[in-house]
Amino acid sequence: MRGGRVEGWGVMRGVPYEAYQVDSERLATAFVEVADAAVRGGPQALAALVGTCVSLLGVPSATAVLKPPTGRVEVAASDPRGLRLERAALSWGEGPGADCRASAQPIRGVPLAHPYARANWPSYTAMARSLGFACVVAVPLRTADRSLGSLSLLSERPGPPGPLQLRLGQHLADAAALGILPRPRC
Repeated sequence: MRGGRVEGWGVMRGVPYEAYQVDSERLATAFVEVADAAVRGGPQALAALVGTCVSLLGVPSATAVLKPPTGRVEVAASDPRGLRLERAALSWGEGPGADCRASAQPIRGVPLAHPYARANWPSYTAMARSLGFACVVAVPLRTADRSLGSLSLLSERPGPPGPLQLRLGQHLADAAALGILPRPRC
């Protein structure tokens, strides 16, 4: 952190990525908005999460799926393309979000032109590419002991977001998940 700005710069897989910066006030505001919405419940938390990811992380589209142990599945997206894709992915049972929810582990940036994406998520990959997306990242909505869903960040560029953006996306997803969990009554 320098001069009130969080910075990230480096090389991922031999390819330099652009510097990513966000000022500390925007960052703090984002976490407060996500946490506040999470306390109000699943739909509000997911809407705040995807909206914040688009504005703070600079991705063109974000989707979130909440699959609590009990209750119904909830889906939110920052835009109609993402919503169409995530709803279809749920019906197919495939895609990076599905893999992320099953493993509770992040999917760290898969170019949709890569053979892995085409082999493992054929329907998802075809639709995502037809909608103009080129790369996807998925992180779990999790607490210390459970995964409640996933957050997917979709890019129109072939490379994944930088490591700082990925960490911030995971932290925002964690903040949303912590607020969504029911609180024990004293």
